[in-house]
Amino acid sequence: MSNTQNHDVVIAGGGLAGLTLSMQLKQQSPDLDVAVLEQRTFPVPETIAKVGESTVEIGSHYFSEVLGLKDHFEKDHLRKYGLRCFFGEQQSDFSGQDELGISDLFGIPTYQIDRGVLENKLHREASKLGVNVIDGISTSNIRLDKHHQQIDITNNGDIKTLNSKWFVDAAGRQMLVKKELNLAKENDHKANAVWFRIDRQVTLDDWTSNSDWQNRLVESGKRWLSTNHLMGPGYWVWVIPLGTGTTSIGIVMDDQIFEESDFNDYDDAFAWLAKNQPHCANAIEGAEVLDYVAIRDYSYDCKKYFSEDGWGLTGEAGVFADPFYSPGSDAIAMSNTFISSLISTQKEKNNISLESVVFNSLQNNYYENTLSLYTQQYGGFGDRRMMGTKLLWDYSYYWGILSLLFFKNTFVDIDTIRELNPLLAKAKMLHQQVQEKLRERASKRIIQPAQGIFLDQYLIPCLRHFNDVLKDYETVDIREAVATNTEMLERIAKYSLEFLSDNPSQSISDDERDLLGDYRHSVLA
Repeated sequence: MSNTQNHDVVIAGGGLAGLTLSMQLKQQSPDLDVAVLEQRTFPVPETIAKVGESTVEIGSHYFSEVLGLKDHFEKDHLRKYGLRCFFGEQQSDFSGQDELGISDLFGIPTYQIDRGVLENKLHREASKLGVNVIDGISTSNIRLDKHHQQIDITNNGDIKTLNSKWFVDAAGRQMLVKKELNLAKENDHKANAVWFRIDRQVTLDDWTSNSDWQNRLVESGKRWLSTNHLMGPGYWVWVIPLGTGTTSIGIVMDDQIFEESDFNDYDDAFAWLAKNQPHCANAIEGAEVLDYVAIRDYSYDCKKYFSEDGWGLTGEAGVFADPFYSPGSDAIAMSNTFISSLISTQKEKNNISLESVVFNSLQNNYYENTLSLYTQQYGGFGDRRMMGTKLLWDYSYYWGILSLLFFKNTFVDIDTIRELNPLLAKAKMLHQQVQEKLRERASKRIIQPAQGIFLDQYLIPCLRHFNDVLKDYETVDIREAVATNTEMLERIAKYSLEFLSDNPSQSISDDERDLLGDYRHSVLA
């Protein structure tokens, strides 16, 4: 065997980020020579200890429509029934908790994913496209130069050098490029997590027999398919069902909660759940624990994402904000799309300095917007009024601006982005204003007494509007849609800020009813 190999693109990391990028590159340029390097050997176990088991709209659109994997997701993964939160002091009957979620599906499919099942599928599809997946190897000695990248790999003691025009780090928290180029950057969000998987399906619908509670949903018995969140001041617990019949449980917390408790092993985590979320503890008692992972201070930033010299970072090799809202697949979709555009543009016109600068700025703006959803807000995660307002705004901004731009592939259209910039800047300013007010409220660590209230997001007219636009994204005019949505965001921000004030009015104006329906009565109850 030769001691060297030459490729157009070498991607370090054969997980979710690296394999999807390799598929995207080959689909847009079939003649591109792409190699993916992976330490593990395929096929991997179907249930593996990786965070990122739930998708939201951008990630789902990327997998289903951009990569063409819709049939796989519909067949081999669970259709998600939205994000759902439960609040209040613990009740003997779970129906006494306050609930924030949807009574029916909005229409854009999202999924609960078994990472091992998906990554094995991606490996098969990438291989069919001609991607050279080199597994069972270790990597070392990265040497980056202007479109002359080198990396050494070791397989059974044999060392080989791979040369490429482009090198992309998708190897997760190994952070190969970040360490080589000193790109690491801290952020202000401090949070911690433990998570584990158990060998049983947790059906949250069985936690109460209350018929009124069961009948809140159009399709009774579907709550277990949601990404269920058990909320408290400074923490939240996720309960995610997986298609293999297992369940993922995670406890995510700020430093105050983390330092007050022990989470050294599963027994510690179970004891904490028994004290703080006993319904969850009862549901998992006696289950076989498949894995257990703990990470302190998991959030981090990056100085630069892509270079005109021929390197890039995607997935957790670059940044990680937070698992709340499940943004991991979205971040992969964004960075992969920027990298794919840079590589294809560089083939056409060689000079990509403008594209590199613009895409780095857009990726950084996306990350900062995402990070702002969490920074100094965990203290309010047990606050029904704050979270009812927060999800209203965060969904509106995410669906009305970010998702629409991605669905329309506008992020890589520099001319259109420039034209939209005044509207996008206005929307971002509104977003920052609301997030700052949420941080103020969160500092109080408020918990309202549980009343068994249901805050039904499906009945909020503006959320229905944003989803309807996304469903028709192929035919909508992006300029008109962003203008309309930004005008609506300005009105939604006005009411969101009022909901977070000390003495909000109980009356509903005609304008508010047009936007939010009767949501004020629910969020302020």
